[in-house]
Amino acid sequence: MDTHEKSAKAEPRRQGPKRSEASRMAILSAAREELKEQGWRNFSPDRLSKRAKASKQTIYRWWPSVASIAVEAALEDIDLPAIDPKLDLAEQLQAFVEPIVDIARVGDGAHLLRSALLAAADDPQGGEIFRNWFNTNFRRPLKTVLAEAAIRGKIRKDWDIDSATEMLFGPVWHRMVMMRGPLTEVVAIRASSSLISALRL
Repeated sequence: MDTHEKSAKAEPRRQGPKRSEASRMAILSAAREELKEQGWRNFSPDRLSKRAKASKQTIYRWWPSVASIAVEAALEDIDLPAIDPKLDLAEQLQAFVEPIVDIARVGDGAHLLRSALLAAADDPQGGEIFRNWFNTNFRRPLKTVLAEAAIRGKIRKDWDIDSATEMLFGPVWHRMVMMRGPLTEVVAIRASSSLISALRL
């Protein structure tokens, strides 16, 4: 066995993918800090590259656009809703909104989420990331919860998932983008109550 073959066998395997994933996480973390400090409108790929200590080539290898980085970075900070089927309907509906309220209760979190919403609205690829995330983790589970409630006779059977989603989350998006204020627990309670009132038999 020659020296080159020994060196090849002695070299640790799978270091490339691990370094790539570490770089990816560093970029997302740096993107969150950039969004908190500068917002989406002033988001700078140059500053992002310096913060993450990663080249632009590396950044664009992972994401198709700057907005898609911003959206994914913000969404990774949001806990996914945990819906307990043992809770009553009002509490289940509140549980859908609470993860968003939790992150946006303070200034930095509110700024981060607002930036993600604006980036998703500005860029088709960023918007696709946001819609896929929202549909998978919020809209589809909400549809399941409402379908079960209708079967049990808790709400009327002619409910519409798009209208229900807009009614439950509309106040959140309105306050975040239009009112530019942090969210409170009251937002989740009011949104849940309004949706149940609209869906009553």
